[in-house]
Amino acid sequence: MRITLEGRPLGTIAVLLAGIEASLAAAGAHAPVLSAALLLAPGLALAPLLPERLRRSPTATVASAPALGAAASSVLLISASSVGVPLTGTATRLCVGALIVLGIALLRGPDYSGRLDRPALYGALGLAAAVVLGLVLEGRVLHGSPVPGNDWAKYVLYADEIRRHHSLLIDNPFWMLGVPFREDPGAPALYGPFLALSDAPAATVMHGIWIFAVLVVLSTYAYARTLWGELAAVLAAAFVAAVPTSQDILGWHGLANIAAISLLPLILLYLTLLVTSGLALGEAFGFAVLLVGVAAMHRLSLLVTLLTLAATLGLALAFRDRSRILRDTLRVGLLAAAISPGVVYDLVTRAHSFGGTLSYRFYLLDKVAPVLTARDLTWLFTVLAIASLVLLVIRSRRDPRLWSLLTFTTVVVALAYAWIVHVPVSYFRMVYFLPVAVAPMVAIALVRTLPARLAAPAGAAVALVVAAFAWPQAGNVRDFYGFASTASLRGADALAERLRPGEVVVTDRCWSFLSTWLVHTRTLPALEPADIQPKAELRRARQARAVLDGTPPGRRLARRLGIRYALADPTCTDIRGHPIRPPTSGRPVFVSQRLIVLRLAPRG
Repeated sequence: MRITLEGRPLGTIAVLLAGIEASLAAAGAHAPVLSAALLLAPGLALAPLLPERLRRSPTATVASAPALGAAASSVLLISASSVGVPLTGTATRLCVGALIVLGIALLRGPDYSGRLDRPALYGALGLAAAVVLGLVLEGRVLHGSPVPGNDWAKYVLYADEIRRHHSLLIDNPFWMLGVPFREDPGAPALYGPFLALSDAPAATVMHGIWIFAVLVVLSTYAYARTLWGELAAVLAAAFVAAVPTSQDILGWHGLANIAAISLLPLILLYLTLLVTSGLALGEAFGFAVLLVGVAAMHRLSLLVTLLTLAATLGLALAFRDRSRILRDTLRVGLLAAAISPGVVYDLVTRAHSFGGTLSYRFYLLDKVAPVLTARDLTWLFTVLAIASLVLLVIRSRRDPRLWSLLTFTTVVVALAYAWIVHVPVSYFRMVYFLPVAVAPMVAIALVRTLPARLAAPAGAAVALVVAAFAWPQAGNVRDFYGFASTASLRGADALAERLRPGEVVVTDRCWSFLSTWLVHTRTLPALEPADIQPKAELRRARQARAVLDGTPPGRRLARRLGIRYALADPTCTDIRGHPIRPPTSGRPVFVSQRLIVLRLAPRG
């Protein structure tokens, strides 16, 4: 096996990152930034797996590498854990380092073939501006510690437990009185090893979602740049960074969702090339890595991806070269099957504790509200998106490059209304897929209907206007989800000091995951049915509601479990945004704007 770095500048960077990080660790030093970079570095070494058309642009290649690296490292570490490899810092270095070396040794050809000429330089500067725009708006939500939301706490806890146990398939000692961790393993497979590599405090990973938010912008640029050119790519990246929906998901901390979404633009690119010009063997392997990566990251995103694949391939088989498309599809499927056993084992093992899936009826209160969706995209961008959709549907008959984007949009909308045919999914969360669909649409429509000298300023103006609406809304999102305020943190700390080892506390939906991390004790959370995916958790959530309501069964359960305290947010709302009825039992021992701690009455 001959290893050469000639023509592999990105591969060289990956080797240097791995070498420097390992040298620091050997000397007893740690650099969290380098540890995070190491987990993304395989994307640099695997750059030849990216489509050849994409690699004609150095900027698009660099923009794609982190998402490819996140998918590859996630799949690798899940697979390693599935066969019993302990996810220690040393094992993670060896696994990721081996992947980098193999990528350089086995993959032929340069990392990229294009040059950074003047148009490409302008594109790189435009992409940088789009990333900065995204960072500024994302910072309105994510600045400081702790970040807003409730869900970040479960990822911090899971990452910390992975670091302690060196494994992914482990139990959560606190959630629902103690159950297996049921989170999608993709992002935790990066978070836990990151903590092992960096020796950083566990709470550091609460800001990891910021990385995936940036990856969405970078991947969207690479997708649009490959198929529609530099200007469309910059505009698409700016639009996906600016729309308020992209910040909304950060407010409640939808990590698994946004981690998967960061891979979707590249999947759409591979799919488009598969049905138009075909995929070489290396490109098919890159496609397979991303597909398995989405499966690891987020089950709902996998459903969206598979339906988009089926719809696009069905359309292409009706009008394109069937034999070539079937051959390439089979090749991608076989490669995905070859690298997926570890991920499949992990997902199947987790599913055994789910107890099934809830009926669609439990999600009926979680329907998409068209007016709210339009407001979250901004009314201006919604109008542009609808007009662009009509235009691109008309032109798609002559341009198969649009097929995967249009089928993706169709799938997202169809799943948002899947309650009509009784399919159980979280309907409202389909809204968070829209930016990846509509941002390229509007960019393509602008570039194809206006000359470049007009499309560029028009697109920039649209991005700035949308960002102006996003600015105050991002602040509102942070305030709405700011359960862990300075005052409420004091209350949580005071409660933690009063608790006995292993004591159970009951919480409302807003303090559910937060309590497991901040109070670090067994938690019985009163989740809404629409908050729940595993059917096994529904019974416990109803028991928690009974305790908070002070019903006779609730009081009996509180006595049996020794529950002395309840935590609730007085501003907490249900899935429809209506105020949740406050607990009716117990007396307040701590009160703030976002947290009330109640001492439950001991009598029956």
